[in-house]
Amino acid sequence: MLIVLLAWALPGPLEAAITGIVVDDVDGAPLANARVRIQTTLGEPFITGADGSFTLTDVPAGSVMVTAAISHDSTQPVNYITGSSSASDGDHVEIRLTRVPADDRPNYDPGTSFTCVSCHFDQHDEWLQSTHANAANNEWVLDLFSGTGTPGGSAGYVFIDTHDPDDTGFCATCHAPIEDAQNPGGVFLHQVATAAGADGVTCLACHQMAEVNHNVEALHHLGNTLYRFPDTFDTEFWVWGPLDDVSFPIMRSSHQPVFSESRFCASCHEYNNPTTGAPGQNTFTEWLASPFSEPGDGFRACQDCHMPAADQPGPISSAGGAIVRDPSQRRAHTFTGATPTTLSEAIDLSVALAQPGNQLEIAATVANNGAGHHFPTGISIRNAMVHVEAYVNGVPLPQLAGPQIPFYGSAENGNQPADLAGRPGKGFARVLEGRINGQGPVVRPVLFIDAEAVWADTRIPSGAEDSSSYRFDLGGLSAGDEVEVSVRLLYRRAWRDLAETKGWTVTPTGGPIEIEVASFSDTWTIRQAAIVPVPSLDAWAMLALILALVLLSAGLIRRH
Repeated sequence: MLIVLLAWALPGPLEAAITGIVVDDVDGAPLANARVRIQTTLGEPFITGADGSFTLTDVPAGSVMVTAAISHDSTQPVNYITGSSSASDGDHVEIRLTRVPADDRPNYDPGTSFTCVSCHFDQHDEWLQSTHANAANNEWVLDLFSGTGTPGGSAGYVFIDTHDPDDTGFCATCHAPIEDAQNPGGVFLHQVATAAGADGVTCLACHQMAEVNHNVEALHHLGNTLYRFPDTFDTEFWVWGPLDDVSFPIMRSSHQPVFSESRFCASCHEYNNPTTGAPGQNTFTEWLASPFSEPGDGFRACQDCHMPAADQPGPISSAGGAIVRDPSQRRAHTFTGATPTTLSEAIDLSVALAQPGNQLEIAATVANNGAGHHFPTGISIRNAMVHVEAYVNGVPLPQLAGPQIPFYGSAENGNQPADLAGRPGKGFARVLEGRINGQGPVVRPVLFIDAEAVWADTRIPSGAEDSSSYRFDLGGLSAGDEVEVSVRLLYRRAWRDLAETKGWTVTPTGGPIEIEVASFSDTWTIRQAAIVPVPSLDAWAMLALILALVLLSAGLIRRH
């Protein structure tokens, strides 16, 4: 009995735990709201209280790295980089957080992507495949801005030829952001001078963006973002990112949760004309109105589709001995957008055929089931169309009813197979109109920088569908005749007339200008002879016919 009582009185095995305190490295003051965790673990961190203390339980055997981070907040007088300390079960540790310098480095010559490649080779290799890497040298943008992108780029619209000499058009604000950030809105795209600027949307163009506020209608660092270039000798190593446990001696990493939010992408993919308020890109607003923004299993941020998680665990650094992370903490940096594959996965086409009388009816429905924004989205030169055709022996049937493809389906005076304006079908686009440089007649379509209003917006919102119906004449055909039906859904990266004027045959990355998203083809066999309409009779002819029938029935008219 005594042995049993002693066993009951003795405490059980202690729960594995690491305790500690998070303090300011300058004055030693305890820090509240620090996010403390064992490095690479998932789930919610321990949040310190006013005394800066923490307790971590369920500690694995051996030595682990304990990290502490306070999320960056520009409204606070002091911000910190992530700190860390090695510890084992039962240890009590102090984690000291280094302050982010309050001042930015004057005349900072930004680092290029090669600053990052030695330790982040995989991410750099993926980024090189993206349109972000070519942003500052994008041939189409340069053709539109200065006419210097391609041999035919000076034809047609050229911004600097039609606007005031001091007007930059704000192109460099997003296309060469790391240079333009130091002179917001003041850099001419064709005069980008630094290597980092020519790098386009490079590593530091995102990872030295310390904050993205809610003023999403402002263009990037013209009111929507905060870039930080801390005043130290190693400015390029002060970075911000979505993980709260990145602590490495060379890096000066701060936690910024907005990196995981769609609002981060709004810094360049949401803006209006600063003078007229006409829309430029509204992809973020479109996402907010989509089913993808709703909490729950169907929630998807921009990054979930355009920076998908890795398939397997691995490091986020190519440096030797880098720690292995969960796939969810490793994101692709290819920034894949509209491709034949992604478009076909996101947009559906369905077609139904019917024969009412002597007409063939074709109903086409385009459904935006898989994109978290409108179809199409982004810059206004992108457009799409459904093209409906009905042929008998190679001869098109006359269209009796239904919409036709708008003017932007063709080049001006175009007569090539790709010129589809006026053909049976429907267009999906946002067409902006305005005066060039605020002068002269109103024209359409225009770029956002000249836009004063939206002339038409027929794009398909996320989760919505568009249905249209077309009728073709079967008169003169017989039962058993066959009609070849074709319906194609096309996506074009540029207005047809613009591409022809500039001589564009491929996109700046070598892809197709036109993508067939979906198609339908079938043969309709006419089920009965088309009814030949009876010529209409005037009132006197009708009266005579009725009288003749009456006389005939009365036997008054005899056969000879």
